Amino acid sequence: MTTQSARPISGSLRAVVWDFNGTLIDDVGITVHSLNVLLARRELPLVDMESYRRCVGFPLCDYYARIGLDVANEGMSSLAEEFYAIYLPLLSACPVHRGVVEVLQWLDGAGIEQFVLSASEEGVVRSAVVGLGVDRYFSDVLGLDHCLVDSKIERGRQLLRSLPFAASEMLLVGDTDHDAEVGDALGISVLLVAQGHQDEQRLLATRHHVLESFEALRQTLIRCAPKPYHP
Repeated sequence: MTTQSARPISGSLRAVVWDFNGTLIDDVGITVHSLNVLLARRELPLVDMESYRRCVGFPLCDYYARIGLDVANEGMSSLAEEFYAIYLPLLSACPVHRGVVEVLQWLDGAGIEQFVLSASEEGVVRSAVVGLGVDRYFSDVLGLDHCLVDSKIERGRQLLRSLPFAASEMLLVGDTDHDAEVGDALGISVLLVAQGHQDEQRLLATRHHVLESFEALRQTLIRCAPKPYHP
């Protein structure tokens, strides 16, 4: 399950930028549950996992409106606050995806620097990364300064400006078409794993590499970046 990326991995890989929700952490189930609590409170039709993964997208306010939430009158800030009141107590029980730790360990052993770039609120993501016990693998964890879950492109630009790497030496790993948009905007290669918030067909439409599992990701990294940069 792959397509050819516009910028396949080549040369020395020096840094990997990870998305958080749905990529590092398997939080799709609690996301759908939390959304359904919002919908049930308003006597709106509920969503199932399949329809959520087929339809969710960025900006999140557009998806909320499509499933019947009254974004115009209630306000996205209010809806996001209500969502997080349900979601956050469940987050600590969410595991990393199967195979993620092995990829983190391989990259760490290969001397490749790793970062988290999330569209979630930064403090939440930092705490979650520590709680998962994987914080030692990351040089930095970046998120947004609010909980509206909108574009993280500018935050990504800030990250790139702070790093000594060329765009050709970096890779973004994510689970949504927005991660593909971020990679394109930053000029770095993208690998998408179809185990998160969007299904395979949504990801294939980005025309970037789409992998079915994190073991497939690990094998791809080993095959495409067998000789990581060593200063």
